[in-house]
Amino acid sequence: MANRICIAKIATAHGIKGFVKLHVFADDPSLAGGTLFTSESGDKSLSLKLKNATAKHWLAEIDGITDRTEAEKLRGTELYIDKSDLPETNQDEFYITNLIGLPCFDKDKKEIGKVIAVENFGASDLLEIKPDTKESFYLPFTDDTVLDIADDKITVQIPEGLLE
Repeated sequence: MANRICIAKIATAHGIKGFVKLHVFADDPSLAGGTLFTSESGDKSLSLKLKNATAKHWLAEIDGITDRTEAEKLRGTELYIDKSDLPETNQDEFYITNLIGLPCFDKDKKEIGKVIAVENFGASDLLEIKPDTKESFYLPFTDDTVLDIADDKITVQIPEGLLE
């Protein structure tokens, strides 16, 4: 598993002083401030200072970037933190990245497949599950379909007709 997680992505430049707009992928936007890596591995990093939220983004100042032209060069840059820097979760909480690779079982303990992704195409979260011998499928991430999440497995209820 990767030791870093993408916490934000630079959307575009903002204004003439080198500020950028960030897509922040965390419930706690403060995680997108400070020194962040620019790849899943390697030492290159940027130091960000969050300014304020807009309707869809967070404005940030990047250390050493003082004009729009330099800020525009960073468009699309993904920003990562080490997983070890994430805050501890409470008992009923989890990080989505920790679901990737977990096996999924039905309530009769029959293995369905492994989680290969968690997606959200606008309506709600979906688990992408890959059975051993079939193509992957999406399962809505709801209380009715995801019955239990443990450290080593997920118990699911497949809606009737989904796999036919």
